[in-house]
Amino acid sequence: MTLLTRAAATALALLCVLPVQAASAAGPAVPAATAAAAVSSTPGTWAAAIHVKETQIVTIGWDYGGNPVGKYDWVGLYPCDPQECGVNKYISGAWQWASSGTSYTFTRALSDSLIGTYWTGYVSYDYASGQYRLVSSHMNLLA
Repeated sequence: MTLLTRAAATALALLCVLPVQAASAAGPAVPAATAAAAVSSTPGTWAAAIHVKETQIVTIGWDYGGNPVGKYDWVGLYPCDPQECGVNKYISGAWQWASSGTSYTFTRALSDSLIGTYWTGYVSYDYASGQYRLVSSHMNLLA
């Protein structure tokens, strides 16, 4: 098992212990018929990081909460609460289309480490307004 794979497995294990966050008020509207038929919860997000030699390995992950994934849904890592700073303020290179799986692992040089409080956000395209909307976010402590 490679180091990157081991780091991703560790990060995925954390998903089981992190709570799913509630939806923000700015989330996309769900038609009443769809809401009544669906037995699901709001998508949740998380992040974990480890340092290996001169590299930081960061994994962001998400849980769809039983919801269908929209074509333009994505998850990003933020230096600020995306409800406060907006969905476009994610860290460069730290995002992934939600339809690409349930996690995304990337590396950074230690000189560019992400240490401290960061947020993950699940973002969905709202066709009615023509804008991206934050569906859920979660504060994470990266070390």
